[in-house]
Amino acid sequence: MATPGEQKLQRLTGSYAPEVDSFKMDSSYRVELPERNSTFMEHRSDGGTSPMTSPGLGSVLSAESEGKEMYQTFGIRNSAEKEMVSPSIAENEGKEVARSPPERRKRPWLFLIIGAIACLVIGLAVGLGVGLTRKSTTTAPPKTLPSSGGANSSYLSTVGAFNGSGIALASQSFSSGGYGSIVMYFQHHTGQLRQAQLGSDGTWKGGDITQVVAADAKNGTPIAAVAYARNNTAAWHIFYISVNNTVREVTNSNTTNVWIPGPINNLNLQAMDDPNVGLEACWYGSFYSDEAYNHSPVPGQTITSTGNSSDQTVGIHLWYATNSTSFDSVGWTYGDTAWTQQQTFNGYNGHGGVGCYSWGPGSDTYVFFVNPQNEVNILWKDLNTTIPGNSSHPINVWTKTKIAIPVFQNTSMGYTNYLYAQNSDLSISGYNISWAAENTSIPTSQTFTINGAKGLPGTHLSVTALPNSSGGNSLLAFYQVNGTDITEFVRDLDVGQWTSTSVPIPQS
Repeated sequence: MATPGEQKLQRLTGSYAPEVDSFKMDSSYRVELPERNSTFMEHRSDGGTSPMTSPGLGSVLSAESEGKEMYQTFGIRNSAEKEMVSPSIAENEGKEVARSPPERRKRPWLFLIIGAIACLVIGLAVGLGVGLTRKSTTTAPPKTLPSSGGANSSYLSTVGAFNGSGIALASQSFSSGGYGSIVMYFQHHTGQLRQAQLGSDGTWKGGDITQVVAADAKNGTPIAAVAYARNNTAAWHIFYISVNNTVREVTNSNTTNVWIPGPINNLNLQAMDDPNVGLEACWYGSFYSDEAYNHSPVPGQTITSTGNSSDQTVGIHLWYATNSTSFDSVGWTYGDTAWTQQQTFNGYNGHGGVGCYSWGPGSDTYVFFVNPQNEVNILWKDLNTTIPGNSSHPINVWTKTKIAIPVFQNTSMGYTNYLYAQNSDLSISGYNISWAAENTSIPTSQTFTINGAKGLPGTHLSVTALPNSSGGNSLLAFYQVNGTDITEFVRDLDVGQWTSTSVPIPQS
C-alpha cells in the first residue's frame, strides 16, 4: 500500500492507480433488470406452420414462451428498477482521505464515471447473455382444441372451402343412364353447407350461393349423406352438427326439390362440444334403391345394377360422439316419421371418425371406430333374428373382430369397396376388407396408399366408386391438402396410379 505522500507523487506524474477490489457481487445482492418499455420487441416464432396447414386449428405458444418473461429462466425477476452500484465505490463513499480541496471535488466524480461505465458494461453483458441464450419454445398446433376454445381466426380460410370442411358424397341420379353422377356436400369458407355436382362428363357444377343446403352448421362440422330411391321417389338425407352442437338433418327429394328439416331434429341430440367430433350415417338393407340403377360392384356381389330388392326392412343408422370416449347410435326405418335411440358404444375416440358398411348382401352390418391406441376396430352384428346364434356368432349383438389398423389418432374414415383411413404420416390408405362377420379379415397385399399429396392432420374424407363411360370403374377419394381446397383423387378400380385435381369452389 503506497503512503499518502507516494500517492500524491503518483498523481502528479500520472501513474496513480487506486487499489480497489474487482467487481464481486455480494451473494445477498440480487441484480434486477429494468422494466421493458414499448420499444422492446420480444422475439417470437410462429412455429413454422402456415395458417392453412391444420384444419381449423391455431398455432399455440407454449407456457414457457407465452406466460413467462425470458429472464425468469435465469432466476431474475422483473419488478422494481434498481441502479447497479459498484461495491468498491460504495465502500469508498463517505471515507475522508487527506487531500487538497480541489482533489476532493474531482475524485468522487472520477469514481462515479468509472462506476457508471462498469454498470453499463455489466448490464449490456447480462442483457446479451439472456437474449442470446433464449430459445424458441413454440409448439406445433395441438391435434385437438379444448372444448371451450375455437379455431384461431388466422386459421380460418377466406377463400374456397372451409379449413376443416366436412365432405360427403351421394348419388345424384338413380336412372339407368346416370352412370353414377354424384353430389358432393361440403362447408364453404362462409360456413354454409353447399352442394356441387359431378356430371357424367367429369366436370363440376354448382357450389355457389344458390346451392346452400344449411346455414347453421358449426365450424368444421362432419357431414354425412344418405341417398336412396324407393317407390319411384329419390331422396337425400344430410346430417351435420349445428352451432349449438345438436345433430341436425335436412332432407330433399325429386318430388319437392326443397331442403326441409328432418325428423331427427325432434330428438335434440347433443353431440360433443369440440372442434373434432365423429359422425356418420349409413343406409341399411338393399343397395340404396329398388329402382334400376347402374353402380360399381358392391363387395360380395357381381351384378352392377339394382332392381326390386327383396329386403323389406330398410332405413338409416347414425352414429355421433357424445364425449371424447363414447358414441351414441340412433336409427330410422323407411316409412317411419321418427328416429329411435339405439345403443351407446364406449371406449372409442370421439374426436376420431366413424365409418359403416350395411348395404351389402346378407344380414350382417358393420361399424368402425378408432380405439384409444389409435387403431381402427371393426364391429359386426347379424340382424337376422330368425336363426339361432352361438358363442362365436351371436345374433343381434355388436361383436368386435380381430382387425386393428394403425392410424392417425383423429382419422376420418370412409368406405366404398375399400376402407380408407389416414396414416400417422398423414397419407391416406385403402384396405380391401373381406367381410365375414367374426371371420372378417384383410387379405395379404390388399392394401394401397394414395400416391399423392398428404392430407391435413385429421382431414375429413369421403370416398366412392363410379362406373365410367369406357365401361370400367373408378375409385374416387376426396380430402383437404391445404385448408382451402377439396382435392379429388382418381384411380382405376383394380390397379393404377392416382391422379388428382382440385374441385372448383366458387368465391361467392
